[in-house]
Amino acid sequence: MSDTTSAEVFSGCVLEWHSEEGWGVIASDALPDGVWAHYSAIEVEGYRELTVGQSVTFSAEQAEQDEYSWRAVSVWPEGGARRSPHEGEGPGFSSGLNITFDS
Repeated sequence: MSDTTSAEVFSGCVLEWHSEEGWGVIASDALPDGVWAHYSAIEVEGYRELTVGQSVTFSAEQAEQDEYSWRAVSVWPEGGARRSPHEGEGPGFSSGLNITFDS
């Protein structure tokens, strides 16, 4: 692993995006290779998707992901607000079941 950690923030441009598969590649002058990005790393409200040519800000970690040496940890539109996709939402549904046997 290099000295570059997920705490560092980079700017880049979306090179490719596969909507049907939910992943793509980001290019940045600050990193030697393309950065693999998954839709779950996109930090925006609503539908999480990137567009080819879109300018983005992101943090990344060095990791082997497919043929890429870098993986995005978080991605958001350049100049836009970084928001958790679940910000302001309540807890999810949960249920429980207790079974007691008579003796």
